[in-house]
Amino acid sequence: MQYKEVKKPAMKFIGIGVDTSVQKASRDCPRVWQEFMKKYKDIKNYIGGMKNYGVCINPNERECTFRYVACAEVSDFEEVPEGMEKVEIPAENCFVFIHKGKLDKLGETYGVIMKIILETKKKQKGEFWIEFYDYRWKGDKDESEFEIWIPVE
Repeated sequence: MQYKEVKKPAMKFIGIGVDTSVQKASRDCPRVWQEFMKKYKDIKNYIGGMKNYGVCINPNERECTFRYVACAEVSDFEEVPEGMEKVEIPAENCFVFIHKGKLDKLGETYGVIMKIILETKKKQKGEFWIEFYDYRWKGDKDESEFEIWIPVE
């Protein structure tokens, strides 16, 4: 799997989140996306077209849990629609990987990513990771792609 190293800017997001685990994410995350897609038009300060994000925060490695937020990038937090939450991510140096295919292969992709990070001798910063969905995402299909941003140091 190929990757690139990129300096990502600080970003602000508004979306709908769920506390989940590695075991429950395949059930919890699609449900949150369905809810978010019904309400994303309520976000007034949304930045740019069909670009959406899955932001994973508050990871607990020992318990394999994290908070997953289906969200959109915003210019500011002046208006946060009811039932939505805000997430702010600092500027970070990230490895950017591409997941190709259906979501049932996502666990395998993350396994390869962790192996690659270990091989590079870089250290994953454990504060967050991001899934970036744009025009390459075609739904849960073999031809779909999306980026995974992992902060490293």
